[in-house]
Amino acid sequence: MYYKHSGRFSLGGVLIAAIVGGAGSLILAYVYAWGIILIPEVHLAAFATVAFGGLIGVAAGYGLVWGKVRNDAAGLSLTGVISALTLYVCWAMWVPFVLDSQHVKHISWTRLAQHPRALWHLIGLINQYGTWGLSSGSATNGWALWGIWALETVIVIGVALFAGIGVLNHRPFCEACERWCTRGAKVLLTAPANVAQLKQQLEANDLKPLESLGAANKGASHLSIVLDSCEQCRQFHSMSVTHVMVGRTKAGKPTVSNKMIVQHLVIDAGKAETLRQLSDKLAQAAKLAPPKASAAAAGKK
Repeated sequence: MYYKHSGRFSLGGVLIAAIVGGAGSLILAYVYAWGIILIPEVHLAAFATVAFGGLIGVAAGYGLVWGKVRNDAAGLSLTGVISALTLYVCWAMWVPFVLDSQHVKHISWTRLAQHPRALWHLIGLINQYGTWGLSSGSATNGWALWGIWALETVIVIGVALFAGIGVLNHRPFCEACERWCTRGAKVLLTAPANVAQLKQQLEANDLKPLESLGAANKGASHLSIVLDSCEQCRQFHSMSVTHVMVGRTKAGKPTVSNKMIVQHLVIDAGKAETLRQLSDKLAQAAKLAPPKASAAAAGKK
C-alpha cells in the first residue's frame, strides 16, 4: 500500500554519497568554524548550530540520492559518519581561528587535523580561558563550556541524521527503471470535514472524495496533494496528502501547521492520470477566473 525503500545499495553508490556529502560538509565546516566566532548572542549561535547540522544532513542526503542508496540503515550510518568527521574538521578549523583572534602564531588547520592529540591539547587550553559566555561580558570555561560543546555535538549530529534521512525519503524510487521519481502534479483542495474518513477512502484506492472537493484558499485550511511518478516507465506512482491547518492565536497572529494524512501511497496509472487531470482542471479554472481587484471593481459598478 505504502512505498518503502527496497534496502538496496551498492558500494559505488555509497562512495558517491560519501564524496558528495563530504565535499559539501567540508565547505559548511569552514563557514561555521569562522562564523560562530563572530556571533556573540547565544540564541543566534544556537540557531547557527542547528542550521549547521541541518545543512550537513542535506548534503549527505543528496549524496545518498545521487548514489541511489535506498537503505535507511546505510543512510543513517553514512550521515552519522559524515557529520562526526565534519565536526572534527570544524574543530581543527575553529582552533586556528580562535588563536588568530588572540594574535597567536598561525597554525594550519590541515596539519592540525592530522594530529588529534595536538588538537585536543589546544582545545583544553582554550577551555581553561573560555571563549564566550551566556551573559554579556562573561566568558564561559571549564565544565560549563565542556557541557556546551557536548550539547553542540549532540545537536549537530542529531539534526544531521534527521535531515539526511528526510532528504533520502523525500521521493520514492522506481526499482524497475532504477531512477528516482519526480513531481508529477500538485493539487491544492479545500479540506473535508472528516479527514480521518478521507484517509480510509484513499487507502481503499478511492479518489472520488478528492474530485468532489473545490479549489483551495491558501489563507484557510486545505489539502496539499502531491503526485510522484517515474518519468521513464510511467507505471510507478505514489501520492502524498498533507492537511495544512491555518489558524490564529489568541493574539491574532496567523499559525500554520502540517499533518501528513498519507505519505507515498502507491496508486495505479489510472489514479495518477486522474490527479493530473484534476491539477490541469484547477489550473485552467484559476487562469479563467477574473482578478480579485477587477471583480471587486465590477461589483461596485
